[in-house]
Amino acid sequence: MGLAASAFAAGAPDWAEPMKAVHARFTGQPGTVAQFGDSITITMAFFVPLEGEVRNLPADLVEAHAWIRKYVQGRCWRGWKGPEFGNEGRTTTAWGLARMDEWLKRLNPEVALILWGTNDTYQGPQPPEYTENLRQIVRKCLDNGTVPILYTIPPKGDQAGNEKETARVESFVEAARTVARESRIPLVDFYREMLARQPTDFAKTLLGDNLHPSYPAEYQRDFGDEALKHSGYTLRNYLTLRAYHEVYREVLSQVKSARRVAGEAAWQGATVEGRPALLVPKAASAPAVDGRLDDACWKGAARLALRLLDGSPEKPKCPTEALLAADAETLYVAFRCTDPQPGALVSQKRPRDGNVWEDDSVEVFLKVGPEPTREYHHLIVNPDGSVLDDLGGRTEAWQSALKAATAREERAWTVEVAIPLAEVAGPADAAKRAGAWRLNLTRMRPPRGGDFAEESALAPTEDPSSHVPDRFAYAFFEALGGRLPAEPGPEKAP
Repeated sequence: MGLAASAFAAGAPDWAEPMKAVHARFTGQPGTVAQFGDSITITMAFFVPLEGEVRNLPADLVEAHAWIRKYVQGRCWRGWKGPEFGNEGRTTTAWGLARMDEWLKRLNPEVALILWGTNDTYQGPQPPEYTENLRQIVRKCLDNGTVPILYTIPPKGDQAGNEKETARVESFVEAARTVARESRIPLVDFYREMLARQPTDFAKTLLGDNLHPSYPAEYQRDFGDEALKHSGYTLRNYLTLRAYHEVYREVLSQVKSARRVAGEAAWQGATVEGRPALLVPKAASAPAVDGRLDDACWKGAARLALRLLDGSPEKPKCPTEALLAADAETLYVAFRCTDPQPGALVSQKRPRDGNVWEDDSVEVFLKVGPEPTREYHHLIVNPDGSVLDDLGGRTEAWQSALKAATAREERAWTVEVAIPLAEVAGPADAAKRAGAWRLNLTRMRPPRGGDFAEESALAPTEDPSSHVPDRFAYAFFEALGGRLPAEPGPEKAP
């Protein structure tokens, strides 16, 4: 049974438990999805439209569409198109199999969307060699800890009314079904779904050139019934959304990957909804904010080691310690950024709100309340003390009266920051101020001397970007009446 149809069946699909075991071995980043295939996959008409708005979205796909737009990492939409990412026109399963190890090693995707076969029908390999190639491609994904979603090929225009050609095309279709059934993996039966909607006129409606799916302008990004009968790529995107969301619901959200287990083990403190949770202690006194971490304030501060931003369990090559304390008016943040090349720091004096992110820098992300929205206050400081501050990405929306200073040590640079809390949440929000805040602290070390860039964070976002608010930590301010939940864990944040 194809995955799109099985999505409505009672109980978990038969591939759910095997794929849970696969995902438990996964060592990469969540939200990474590879697109392996030929010209039917490399086109921007496939997968990319799911990133934007969709018309006539069925009610049972509203949640799925909101999820995919949030969950998929930005680089995987348009960025993972091309032969170096596993998709190229005029290719076959033989081409894919020969390069699969390389792609899996470099991309290490959480999920792989796989569709080869249309070119195989012309130039080979034919079944059973085609079947074996698919089987090995799938096996390599499974061995990597990647969950594969396999597609059957679409029908071809020249099979209409031609029993012999229909039988030949369907031998490739049946091969994919066989591999999916044997391997117990998700299958999108693209062939069956196209013929179910257009049993006789598929060549005139769901195919654009007797070979590739159609994509008429009036039906693009439209999930209404008529669009699914007249736009082959829209139909594939629709089926992909259903399939991928079911994989998330049945597998990815049910079992932690090996990488996440290892990464979470590095955090020894409390958690809320699986994210780090910490109590910001009341400051004994205000620091001088001169960049030197010798004030009495820091002796009783929370001391936090930053971890790699991408969630890797390995320790950063350049460790960073952050310190936090607060009184009723001000949040005090300090960083000690170790560096084996302190004389080679990338930094320059910049105007307020200049391109500070291009330098060695530290960042503070802060928002009152537990909601993971983009409306957080954001601060960047480089070793020269240059500052960028913004609210929700708008620098004009936050021109803070904060204080920031930096200093240099023998093998480190240090930062002190004092942020007025009234700028983030006014005294009238006393109850909200006493509850959960969202917080993250990060460091960027740009590449130099042959070293790659290294980014670290209090709460790893498991993404190339640090701007992922639902991955931020939860913070509670002792000076504002905040406290850690009595039983931290999977419960909702206060």
